[in-house]
Order: sequence, then C-alpha cells, then structure tokens
Amino acid sequence: MSAKCPIKQEVVDFNKGQLKRTETAEKNPLPTTKVIDDEKIAIEEKCAKLPLNKELEGFKKDHLKKAEMKEKNPLPTTDVIDDEKIAIEEKCAKEPLNKELESFKKDNLKKAEMKEKNPLPTTEVIDAEKVAIEEKTVKEPLNEEVGSFNKQQLKKTTTKEKNIRPTAAEVEAEKKALKGGK
Repeated sequence: MSAKCPIKQEVVDFNKGQLKRTETAEKNPLPTTKVIDDEKIAIEEKCAKLPLNKELEGFKKDHLKKAEMKEKNPLPTTDVIDDEKIAIEEKCAKEPLNKELESFKKDNLKKAEMKEKNPLPTTEVIDAEKVAIEEKTVKEPLNEEVGSFNKQQLKKTTTKEKNIRPTAAEVEAEKKALKGGK
C-alpha cells in the first residue's frame, strides 16, 4: 500500500511529539448579554436627549428651490384618440386597403395542381374494412393459434422470492431490540 500512496505512509509514520504546543486566543469574541444590555440602554438615553424630530422642527422651507414638473411622455387624452380615429377613417375612405388587390394581375400566377398524398378514407371504405374484419374473424378465429400452441416447447422455470418477508420471531426480536435501545 505504501508503494501506491507514499503520502499516506508519511502521515501514518509522522511523529506527533515534534509539534509545538500552542494556545488559541479568540481575537473577535462575541459580546456578552451584559454588554448588549448596556448598549441598548446607552442608545435609549441618547434618543431621549436628542429626538430626531428636533432637526425636522428647525428645518427652514425657504432654503428649498422651486421645481416644475415636466411630463416627458404624457398619455393621450380622449380628444387626441378621437382625432386619430377620424384621421384613420378618412385615410381608409380615400385609399382603400384593397387597392393592391384591385390592381393585381392574375396572369402572373402559375398553374398548380394539388395532389393529395395521404387521403383520409371515406365512410364507405371504413365500413367495408369493418365488414372484412368481421368476416375474417368468423372464418379464422383468433383462438385457433392458441389452440394449436405446443406446450412441450416451454422451458421449466423456478421462481425465486428475492424479497423475503421476516418471520414472526424475527419481527418480535426486532421490536425487543428497539425497546431495549430506548
């Protein structure tokens, strides 16, 4: 095993007596509950002496500059929307949308023939297939193959139960072990 992993052998053979003794010192200890309570009391005393509202009471509004609001992207009013609707209706009345269709020349089109590659069967074809299937089952019953099956060709098999259920004695022993462990 040492030939395969030399580092592992070095760890096993290491002499722990060569290590120096050190003491750990906590550099950032957590505060105690006394320190936390003292800080809470100090903060409450400071807030009682200098309330935040004192600064707001002494604020002068005269130092503020007046600013005007400019709406950069205003929503259209109902009048603007109605004007646009009227303009669109007038444009459609002057230039109908079918103008291109009216001037279209049919002579430029090529003759095309449709070939149905996978046509759906008609109801007559479906009914004829149903009748043919019924006639075939009457002439050659499906059970004919089952009746002529040779059982001698089958191989002998044995069933192995892989998930064996425990006996009553094993269950009781396990219950006693669980009760004894508590």
